[in-house]
Amino acid sequence: MEAIWKRRSGAASQGDLPYDGRSETDLLQECEDLVNDPERVHFEYVAEGRANVVFSIWEAGGSAARKGRFECTLLRVPKATSGVTPCDYKTLQDFHENQVEKNIGRQHLVPQVLIRISVEVADILHEKRSKTDESEIRAGYAMLIQDMSASPGFLVLEFKPKWLAQSPIASSRAKRCRTCAREAFRNYQRQASGHSVSVPICPLGLVHENVAVVMETIRRLAPEWTERDQKRLLSAFQKSGILRRLRELQTKGDPGQALLDDPSDPHFGLAMTLRDCSCYVRVPADVTQDLEIKLADVDKKNWEEKRTYWQETHWNLVNNGWYTCEEQVDELIVTAKRSLYVVWANKT
Repeated sequence: MEAIWKRRSGAASQGDLPYDGRSETDLLQECEDLVNDPERVHFEYVAEGRANVVFSIWEAGGSAARKGRFECTLLRVPKATSGVTPCDYKTLQDFHENQVEKNIGRQHLVPQVLIRISVEVADILHEKRSKTDESEIRAGYAMLIQDMSASPGFLVLEFKPKWLAQSPIASSRAKRCRTCAREAFRNYQRQASGHSVSVPICPLGLVHENVAVVMETIRRLAPEWTERDQKRLLSAFQKSGILRRLRELQTKGDPGQALLDDPSDPHFGLAMTLRDCSCYVRVPADVTQDLEIKLADVDKKNWEEKRTYWQETHWNLVNNGWYTCEEQVDELIVTAKRSLYVVWANKT
């Protein structure tokens, strides 16, 4: 799979070119057959979210340090949950290839391919979960995805860029950006429940015109990195332009009242997907090598299921003063009381 991930990380399609005399289609079919042969592979649970479970795959007989054909590869499977209707994996893959790749460029995305798993494999995976809900894993579509996690010789950073521009329907008196307003509300909820909280990192700092502001944001994202590696990340962000492209697509797809008037609009759907994606950064210890920056979690949103939640979230932030720093709470909470959105806007 490593060869396929390398090929699919290129900027332009090369077609179904051969890998050691075989086509990509043949290699993928070989890997799918292997995944569905429990005597030749074994799986290890990695993590799960609300809609998906992730496993690592190892070829039988391989060493603890090598995964055979599944080096740098994870298996992602959907969760079947009563009352929840996420987009099916075939729809997600079509969206990934025809919408996200087209607008972002596949060189900026964590590559993924569609396969099928059998009933037998689905049952094995289900039993390996650290199950925390009543969901199930069923036979059907699954995905092989490139593993962007930590490995020897690399620093790794994972974060969510979130809303890289202010919401077009935020309060006209806003002192916080959309992300900072949302995080202020969440911090209030966390503290009310007895949990510790921290000052959020404003995502607008990542696309600010003042390089010093961008650098300070990177220091907060990766506080344990050396200054040299922080500067390497700054340079990589500038060279790739990926965060500014994200901001451009977010604002282009949501220029006004789409959230309230037309949440089914496909451009708005793409904007919402890109407001919830993850960004992975791999920094090689060898300073002569380039950093790798890729986006993941770029799934299509089921707007019919999300519409009420999106709209209620918006009205909570507007009507209850979270944008304007005028929220009424019983106790002081830790938050950017005067958002960095305003402070940084005044920097030159």
